[in-house]
Amino acid sequence: MTISIDSTPCIKKCSRKLKNGNCKILGSDNLPVQCVGPWVENKYFFLEKYLNISRAVRKKFSEKDNAVYIDLFSGPGKCFVKAIVYNKKNEIDNGSLRVIKRDEAPFNKFYFSDIDESNIKSLKTRILNYSESLYGKCSFNSSDSNLYINNLIKELLFKYWRYHFVYIDPYGPEELKFSTITALSKLERIDILLHFPIGAIKRNYKNWTEKEKNILNDFLGTSIWQQKYNQCKDIYKALIETLVEQLKNLGYKNIGLINSKNCDDTLPVAAIKNTKNVKLYELILISKHNIANDFWDKVLEVGPNGQKKLF
Repeated sequence: MTISIDSTPCIKKCSRKLKNGNCKILGSDNLPVQCVGPWVENKYFFLEKYLNISRAVRKKFSEKDNAVYIDLFSGPGKCFVKAIVYNKKNEIDNGSLRVIKRDEAPFNKFYFSDIDESNIKSLKTRILNYSESLYGKCSFNSSDSNLYINNLIKELLFKYWRYHFVYIDPYGPEELKFSTITALSKLERIDILLHFPIGAIKRNYKNWTEKEKNILNDFLGTSIWQQKYNQCKDIYKALIETLVEQLKNLGYKNIGLINSKNCDDTLPVAAIKNTKNVKLYELILISKHNIANDFWDKVLEVGPNGQKKLF
């Protein structure tokens, strides 16, 4: 049961987290919020920076009412960041609300999906409170995104000429099926920003492989990664090589090529690390068009801390 917000912020070691990832404490608007670590701001940095850098191209579509945003794990719209410094203000917008509030080359249609109905209800309320006109451009789904995607693609293909940006940010690999990426590949003009949960995979993959229903097989759409891992004994390399091959088979181009033992330097990714500098996950931009390579390279030139990337 959730209770109203008090003056005490979430702290680093927080016991208020519910099973759905939300906090037991409600937000300042008395609606649910997700519990997240301070590194989430880095994730939103890359999301917003890509949307900003690509705005000129997107504007060509948005001016004609043809720019579509899809968020398959949208959450409730706001987060509590577990504060490292006590009493630090820690309620922020998540990716869904940040995209809604964009002014430059905004999207014309929004699709939000989250399997948790309370998250969708909260997001609906927050968007409506922000802008009735934008709310009218939104569609909401509170079922499994991996099932919802098939009907959504059928709808989107009626206007196949539009540009689509898809944000896929699940809690872990068990929430996303590769069949969803496959369904999205039917769209011609599409960019996908994918959360690749390498941290959770490294912690659990040995246990997963012992089970009949293999989470990573569903996540990658194949069991070939196991053969690769048996050969190289490098789980990251095996997973990334498998992902790249699977995506190339679907016609995606902006996924890099694996030509080095150090996969981190060959794939255009944004690594998100925790406060102990341990990699939690990576954001990978996937696209069918080469111009996305240029945009993503610009995004990665300077990180959230202002540090330039060394090439």
